[in-house]
Amino acid sequence: MPIMDEPTSLDPQIADSNSEKLVAANCYEGLVRIMADGTIGKGVATDWNISDDGLTYTFKLRNNSHWAMFSGHKAVLGENYEDTFDITVKAEDFKFGIERTLSEQTGSADAPLFSAVKSISTPDDFTIVFNLSYADDNFLYALTNPGAMPCDEEFFNLTNGKYGLDAKYLLCNGPFHVSKWTEKTSVKLAKNNEYNGESSVSPSSVTFYINNDDSEVADKMNSVTYDVAFLSSSQFSSIENKKDLNSVAVQNVTYSFIFNQNDNNYRNKNMRLAFCRSCDTSSLFDSQSDISKADGIVPPSCKIGGEDYRNGNAAELLSYDETLAKKNFNDALLDLGSSSVETTILCTEQYEPFVKQMVQKLQKTLGVKFVSTVKVVSESDLEAAVNDGNYSVAFYPFKAKSSFAGEIIEGFDQNNIFGYESDVLSQKIRNIKNNSGSLEGERSAVADAENYLVSEAVIMPVFYENSYFVTSKKTSGIYFYSSADNVCFINAKKS
Repeated sequence: MPIMDEPTSLDPQIADSNSEKLVAANCYEGLVRIMADGTIGKGVATDWNISDDGLTYTFKLRNNSHWAMFSGHKAVLGENYEDTFDITVKAEDFKFGIERTLSEQTGSADAPLFSAVKSISTPDDFTIVFNLSYADDNFLYALTNPGAMPCDEEFFNLTNGKYGLDAKYLLCNGPFHVSKWTEKTSVKLAKNNEYNGESSVSPSSVTFYINNDDSEVADKMNSVTYDVAFLSSSQFSSIENKKDLNSVAVQNVTYSFIFNQNDNNYRNKNMRLAFCRSCDTSSLFDSQSDISKADGIVPPSCKIGGEDYRNGNAAELLSYDETLAKKNFNDALLDLGSSSVETTILCTEQYEPFVKQMVQKLQKTLGVKFVSTVKVVSESDLEAAVNDGNYSVAFYPFKAKSSFAGEIIEGFDQNNIFGYESDVLSQKIRNIKNNSGSLEGERSAVADAENYLVSEAVIMPVFYENSYFVTSKKTSGIYFYSSADNVCFINAKKS
């Protein structure tokens, strides 16, 4: 399977990118895990109890969960490690792992998921108790994240700050362990022969190839170089032998017009509002079967507490309004002290006809004082231009990097690709984190921040597009849950 970014570390407590989380999902087993249908299933914990007030979680662990050991560990544990090191995963390992995640020194992206944790105790080797300061509806799902994976304190200390930087500096308790990490080439996982989970491990190995060139992925699925991949809509369309592949559509991309507020014209809110209110997208959905009209920034694949965020939860989008658009544009010209505005809109070849159609509507509504040019660039050049801030307006695909609705909105905080800074937005994003313990509270906080971004015309969501989870028909048993960082290979088979 290809991964699109080089891991910087394979330490699960600091896993941040899709590739790092994908490795963690297959090399570690938490107390619980997300099953193929999205429900919570057993991990190392065989049973758990939640107190009536939701403030105490008690987990009973099986006593045969083992760390995967290999000869490379001699560098850390010494020549006689097989005789001197206890390979049993215990409650204390989970306690230490989550305490590392919560430590400011670690800088874990998962730390906010455990903000409710007041204390952790381990009454015996195979019991762990979490006391929460407030009831957290998301807590079981939080425990499936990399930050909740076990970490042996003795081994961690013996690595002298190198934990996660090489296969020999890792201890894994999942169905696989990292056997070889070749920089800029691949991360190879080998079967953990000490694994005693609910399912037996089918494949002897799994290899993630580091592929920085999106254009190669479809070709390598065509040639069966890869057995599994996530493909964009355009990549999937280019596949010639679809009959040899299994595919699942995932609506995890929101195509949107975005505005760079480091650009003098689009720093002006009236200018952004004029643009948004001049775009009549209604005719677009009459002839396009592979896209659907966006009803918010967050795509339908995203969830809160295992439930679809978008289900019955539409954002308050700006609608086409010629009168208001003209007023906003005239106000913008006054604000800017300009007689006209020139704009270059970046897009890919796939959506050039649509963007040009929108430009015609813009110029019809705003008149000759609005001059716009459409510039077609490759997908990689569009990504680079947006990330570097080298654009005024772009028609850009926002792809959900995980299944958590709040993560997309949190990316709009300071130092984002829009150059947008707002104390109001920062507070609304803090509210998302502060409400992480309540499904309804978090849903409401995400919706509030989303509506604010739309009303400020920071972004104009247009439509949702599918990505595709594609597997060769020579394989079976590979499943994923909602996003590219949660693909499970434990039952994978290949004929």
